[in-house]
Amino acid sequence: MSETKKRNVKVVESKTLSSRYDRRFVIVDEETENVLDDAQGYGYKSKQKAMAAWSYKNRDKSKDAEKRKKQRIIKDWLKEHPVVGDALEEAAWNIVKRNVPPETKIDTKLIKSILKENNLELEGFSARDLLSVWKKN
Repeated sequence: MSETKKRNVKVVESKTLSSRYDRRFVIVDEETENVLDDAQGYGYKSKQKAMAAWSYKNRDKSKDAEKRKKQRIIKDWLKEHPVVGDALEEAAWNIVKRNVPPETKIDTKLIKSILKENNLELEGFSARDLLSVWKKN
């Protein structure tokens, strides 16, 4: 396993990329002042966008793998228990096409009630996780 060193970076306005009315920002190393990221030579339009891009590019990718693994587990669970997916689809259909009260919505309470009706339990994930994966499908 390799050690990754967190770099101390800051966002500064680039004199070369900025014009009189269009300020552009780049990411630089605090110690050496070397440019680390300049948005492929264009610069970022705001300090916030520059930091957001830097954070995304330097995020912990092992967490992404864990998230994909969890989503795969939930998808497999939904395939094994189609009654849950069918009940959620029916609830969505009723909300869209039928006259239901405006407070009716698909949320974790609905998922928990569907699980209780069918005597099912979630294994290794929450109703919120199941809802987010179901919404993406």
